[in-house]
Amino acid sequence: MAQVLVRDLDDGVVARLKVMAKAQNISLEQKFRDMAVREAMDVEARFEAASRRSREQTRGSSLDSTALIREDRDR
Repeated sequence: MAQVLVRDLDDGVVARLKVMAKAQNISLEQKFRDMAVREAMDVEARFEAASRRSREQTRGSSLDSTALIREDRDR
């Protein structure tokens, strides 16, 4: 497993995270792991949603790009 060292965190932020971790009965280290996993999954989910929207918007398009490509090549 990889390790990450985070420097220059605001003391107030660390204190709030410690309180949150304690309320969840987990360590601060586990709190950071949970946050990192959640963020990585959220990014992936947002990408998948954007991809799905793009596919839906272009589904059934009758655009034939052949003529446009030929025009560009003939220039």
